[in-house]
Amino acid sequence: MPSIESVKVRDFIYKYFQLAQSKEIEKIEEFLDPRFTKFGDSPPYDRRDFGRALMLEQLHFASLSDYDFKIENLNTEVMGDVALATFLLEVTGMIIDDYSFRGASVNNKSRVTIVLQKDKKDEWKMVHQHLSKLAG
Repeated sequence: MPSIESVKVRDFIYKYFQLAQSKEIEKIEEFLDPRFTKFGDSPPYDRRDFGRALMLEQLHFASLSDYDFKIENLNTEVMGDVALATFLLEVTGMIIDDYSFRGASVNNKSRVTIVLQKDKKDEWKMVHQHLSKLAG
């Protein structure tokens, strides 16, 4: 049976990806630790610091239409005030380019690793996120 903290981490992960469905992109920052970094599975493939990662995540979530996601094989390991979550993420939808009024279909499956740490308020925050797109 999963621990209470493990369940909290699982809920945190689902709530984060649901932000793209609800378009509550202003809430993304609430999920991130100020030290947050990210390696994404789409360009640019650089290591993103907090500001750049937040800006690109907000842009990405705002550009998605008909967004849906599926999380498979979610495994959480809680080690005191640090947690590690690994899973497969499947994302479908349409990326809309408001400038050109064109869209592109999205159907990606990626391996995801997320490192979390509890903050001073005893709430989980993402410290690092790494996505690697699967071939196919």
